[in-house]
Amino acid sequence: MANIVTLSRAAILACCLFAGDIVSAASCNADNPAAYSSAAAFCATYTTTVNTQTTGFPTRASSACGTASARYSSACSCKPTLSSTLTSSAKPTPTCQPSRPANDAVSNGGFECGLAPWVAKDVLNTKHSITSPGDTSSFAYQFNQLGPQDPDAGRNPAAVYQVLTLVSGVSYNLRFRTFFDKCTPAEGFVGVMLNRNPVYTVDACDKGAGAFKDNLVQFVATSDQTELKFEFITNENDAVIKIDNVSVVPLH
Repeated sequence: MANIVTLSRAAILACCLFAGDIVSAASCNADNPAAYSSAAAFCATYTTTVNTQTTGFPTRASSACGTASARYSSACSCKPTLSSTLTSSAKPTPTCQPSRPANDAVSNGGFECGLAPWVAKDVLNTKHSITSPGDTSSFAYQFNQLGPQDPDAGRNPAAVYQVLTLVSGVSYNLRFRTFFDKCTPAEGFVGVMLNRNPVYTVDACDKGAGAFKDNLVQFVATSDQTELKFEFITNENDAVIKIDNVSVVPLH
């Protein structure tokens, strides 16, 4: 036969008032954040003066536990503890921890956690977004050309970049995947810059369009802080180009 807990009257009303669960003979544990906040606000004003009122109590308490004013003074002084897992009605924001190869200098190379710490730069008639699906993961960085090319795009193109911490003099492999929606002379190319120096280009027809393709660039770091930048240059008014799964790891 189950054990029966005998509660004090104040604890009973506190449970009614704060919408709690009985946890001991003298107290209860509130597990409804909205009801708890409402009751706490009631008690904050009710206990500031001597009260003899028999109306205006929270409905859930008076309907179950009556309207004796003295009981409410006791109940407010017997306020339960709000369950630690329910101190907020909002769901906690999950911490995004993208997977990355060992010794990878790139953060969020698969764009699974949005854009940061990458920085995107748009120019006239271009936009960027994080879209799904990606290559072998959920997301990828997407560049869209929305109209005629910016007259200054050759000198100042749309781009996405990130500053990496490397070791000067060490050789690295830069790997990334590219996607072009079509192979045409106007589709253009993706250029790779390291500390503003061009090191690689891939155009829409080099590896085929309509699917993600692998790219490999081997380089020697010339400084400990290296800006890795992907530039997008196209004359196609509705071009779609994607970048995904970027990594920079030492050769050895």
